[in-house]
Amino acid sequence: MSDIEKAVGWFRGAMQLHLAVVTFGWLADLPARNGYYFYPEQFLALAAGYSVVLILLSRGPARPALALLNLVFAATCYALFTYVAVNYPMLQLDLALAPPSAVVLGLVMIIGVLEATRRQTGLFLPVLILVMGGLVFLTPHLPDSYSTRPVGISRLMVYLALDTNALFSKILYIAAVVVAPFILFGAMLNGLGGSALFSHLAARIVGRFRGGAAKISVVGSAAFGMVSGSAVANVAAVGAVSIPMMRRAGYRAPTAAAIEAISSTGGQLMPPIMGASAFLMSELLEISYVDIAKAAILPALLFYFALFLAVDLEARKFTPSGEKAVDAAPPEGSPEGRQANVDSQISAWDFRFMIPVGVLIYYLFVERRTPEFSGLAALLALFLVSFIAPGARPMRTAMMLGKQLLAAMQGLADIIVLAAAAGFVIGVLNVSGLSFVLTLQILAASGGMIFVMLLLTALLSILLGMGMPTVGVYILLATLIAPSLVELGVTPLAAHMFVLYFGILSMITPPVAIASFAAANIANTSPWQTAFSSLRIGIGIYVIPFVFVLYPEMLTFQDGADLWMVLPSIIAVIILLTGCSIGALAGPISIPVRVVLLALGMLLLFNLLAGNNGFVSGAFIALAMILLAFLIITGRPVDRTGADD
Repeated sequence: MSDIEKAVGWFRGAMQLHLAVVTFGWLADLPARNGYYFYPEQFLALAAGYSVVLILLSRGPARPALALLNLVFAATCYALFTYVAVNYPMLQLDLALAPPSAVVLGLVMIIGVLEATRRQTGLFLPVLILVMGGLVFLTPHLPDSYSTRPVGISRLMVYLALDTNALFSKILYIAAVVVAPFILFGAMLNGLGGSALFSHLAARIVGRFRGGAAKISVVGSAAFGMVSGSAVANVAAVGAVSIPMMRRAGYRAPTAAAIEAISSTGGQLMPPIMGASAFLMSELLEISYVDIAKAAILPALLFYFALFLAVDLEARKFTPSGEKAVDAAPPEGSPEGRQANVDSQISAWDFRFMIPVGVLIYYLFVERRTPEFSGLAALLALFLVSFIAPGARPMRTAMMLGKQLLAAMQGLADIIVLAAAAGFVIGVLNVSGLSFVLTLQILAASGGMIFVMLLLTALLSILLGMGMPTVGVYILLATLIAPSLVELGVTPLAAHMFVLYFGILSMITPPVAIASFAAANIANTSPWQTAFSSLRIGIGIYVIPFVFVLYPEMLTFQDGADLWMVLPSIIAVIILLTGCSIGALAGPISIPVRVVLLALGMLLLFNLLAGNNGFVSGAFIALAMILLAFLIITGRPVDRTGADD
């Protein structure tokens, strides 16, 4: 190992320790308890600076010369962010004057955040920020409908780097304070082997049913996904077990990978814990987290109903009705062998990981404590239960926990840097007035028609979410897109749920479906085939957000009569579209029947979106159910188990 590599390794370890000390010190309010009082921006400067440096060092170039330059740049960022943290009370007095020293300081900080963001997510988000920054100088010269107020480059640099409406925005504070305990909790739970427990429980619940291997993946990934807060991390943790299980059971590699990707992605919509984005939404909308979780219940249930239906129909397509389809069994194929295989991966002691999850739910929903307090309590409970194991050695366990915690700082740094980059987006929109122009133009493009607006928003959400982790997707969409929906009359909660839903779906939707690609890597199959398989299997999922925006009682549970009329309609739409996409009901169905299902499903969907909940909607549902019953009764499935392997 060269001297440069040793220096990088030492520096990276120091940054992990720095970030851990600063984060837990602020969460525990240690400065105030000891008579020291600091601006929140001082803590944010340290958290952002350490996170930037950590990513620069963790994803640096390999060539010695470039590695040395990267080390110098990382050290420069460390020094400048620390300088800002120490001197922020004085620096804020210079914001309006924008002296040259502050401009240079701001420029280096901006470059540091953008470069760290590029190394984490690729070029898309940094380029988007640069384009928006360039528009600040162009739009003042455009016609009135596109014009914004002029901003000088010196003013822009200082504003973006030091103002509380830009880099040090509320978004960064939420990421570094509110979301941090949950990111660390999910990472620690995964690192300690908690994901195996969720797969075990899923196998106990659904492993013996038709298509048991796939259903284990759905239930296990949903349970772990709501804790982990990251679709890709969930795929890596659960998919390493579930995808080979599905392959042994006879599923094609792209299908197995797609099922795992969709299951892992949807976990972030599943109450009671959901993912970190739900806590961001709670803070941004100033709504209690309990209300956010309640609003997510029906969309999440419909999501997993659509996925379970697709998995079941996929199994029916290759197995005679009444027999078990592809299953979770090892090669010998016996149910006992399957259960022994799953049980062998877990012991009774692993159930101790349910205690911290219970602590988290208790403080969130019973005590109604703040998310950060609840997350810290759950994290502390996780540390404590880690010492409960046969033959556990306290010193060795403590050292292991320390290493796991420092490793978890990498995930926290990723979230903090994304929030810092999103702060630049907010800053550009605020300082120039571009947010008002953007909202007007999106509204103009939709022609004031809500369905067109929703369709444009869904496409933009998928495009802007390409390659981005969940929290970054939601921050970006909540800033850029959600205000346009609110302007058109959509309730704020429904607007934010809509962009979050489609931002999450970007992870399984071509062209850049990062959850599908991660699952494809585990399955050793084509990323593109997996992404399109995700689209085929999850087709019924894509209609759910359109319905709850137009019928917000699905989120608030008000106006019960309308709600109970809407639910049968959306369920019928999901059944029809999924049956068409999978090509099965009781068994395989012909292409003409699939065309009929598609036509009937689209007619019912358009009728629902048009607001017709009376006789016409009831007639459509009745017709759909009669057709489904006829196809099930007259279906002649054939035994083709493993035929498309």
